[in-house]
Amino acid sequence: MSNQSQALNLEEAVHKTIRTRDLLCSGDRILVAVSGGPDSVALLACLVSLSSRWNWELSIGHVNHGLRGAESDEDAAFVEALGRRFGIPVSIREARLRKQEAKFTKQSLQVHARESRYQALEEILRERRATKIATGHTVDDQAETVLMWMIRGSGTGGLGGIPPKRGERIVRPLLDISRRDIVAYLEQRQQVYRLDSSNKQPYYLRNRLRQDLMLHLKEYSPGIVNVLSRQAEMMREDHTYLENVAAEAFQQICVTADANEIQLQRTALLELPLAIQRRVVRHSFQQMMGKTQGPRFDVVQRLLDCLRHGQSGWTMRLNDVHVGQEYDRLVFSARGHGLLHDRIQASSGVLEVGIPGEVVWPLTGQRMVVSMKPAGEDVRLSHKLEMHLDADTFTPALRLRSWMPGDVFCPKGFGGRQKKLQDFFSDMKLPRSQRVKVPLLVAPEGILWVGGLREDERFQVSASTTSVVIARMNG
Repeated sequence: MSNQSQALNLEEAVHKTIRTRDLLCSGDRILVAVSGGPDSVALLACLVSLSSRWNWELSIGHVNHGLRGAESDEDAAFVEALGRRFGIPVSIREARLRKQEAKFTKQSLQVHARESRYQALEEILRERRATKIATGHTVDDQAETVLMWMIRGSGTGGLGGIPPKRGERIVRPLLDISRRDIVAYLEQRQQVYRLDSSNKQPYYLRNRLRQDLMLHLKEYSPGIVNVLSRQAEMMREDHTYLENVAAEAFQQICVTADANEIQLQRTALLELPLAIQRRVVRHSFQQMMGKTQGPRFDVVQRLLDCLRHGQSGWTMRLNDVHVGQEYDRLVFSARGHGLLHDRIQASSGVLEVGIPGEVVWPLTGQRMVVSMKPAGEDVRLSHKLEMHLDADTFTPALRLRSWMPGDVFCPKGFGGRQKKLQDFFSDMKLPRSQRVKVPLLVAPEGILWVGGLREDERFQVSASTTSVVIARMNG
């Protein structure tokens, strides 16, 4: 077979991958990420050859981190020359990195450089008004990635390796092509490329896997690269299915979820299969941390052990997230959320409520509406979050506030006996994180109403009442 035929075979293989994996569309404006190495140069050459068939508009993006000094600058110059040869516009981004920056972000230098590179490519994409970013990851990269995650003890997420698509814009058309075929393709086309000297450095785990472990594995299984790639595909499919099941379970057992707090039903969580329990817990952590990875397996396992055997009141902390059990709730809170009462008091103070009048309780968004009617009118209760008070039993200087240590009231039905509000909440098994959200309608004489939960018996309507104050919570 001629060299030209072999080159056409590889291009047809890439064409098939693009079609079967639905990576690109006709008319796409593609930003090709080109480092200057063999994989990205081959990707560019393939897409150029296929572009007339697909009616693509191509441009090149290159990110210079400056990590290899003059060698990095030479890579950038090579890519610019490559663009001129193919008649394709080139955008170069300077994104100089230092090891101290990676340490500050608690990442390895390689991970930090990769995230910086994708960020720069996204910026170029927007400037070029491109629709997709194409990267040159190969099946060998896939196999090495699976091995790396396997060594680290990853679950199905990591063992799924490199996805053919990342989000809506990043695609990997060479993910079914071997590095050996890439090099042969470039030789057939007499296309030069650059070699990254850092790929030979043994202190990078990927390099050690490539140069040592992978060679030994090929002795046991010559087709190990394709085996690991196939395993990654199966793992991705399993992972996607289990994540969807976990997302549905999260919705079913979630009591509340916002930017500051997530509450899950403890019993319902523990009734789920263990694989789904772990995913629900991990999802809750990630949502509170604003991240898509972590926490580690041992952290999730320790939390579930506490949940199965611990008593209400245990807590643990991971970075900026506090998690603990409150009665039959598993509560995830953002750092500082426990001081919500203090922040509300400091920022908005006690809310004054007129008669008539209305205010919005900022912790829940509920509206407290207060009005007055003569006792002779029809003032029957019309809503479960409504309370009627004898206007003559308290001073009409009403306020709305959160509970404070030492608060007491005389709950209706207790025969006028006094009870600490903290004990009242405990008897109701109201989680500590929810207590601060309960609005208290207060007069100078005391607490009139523990909003939506219980009124104070001392201020109730009686046969001698002449004026009735009606308090109602809406929303």
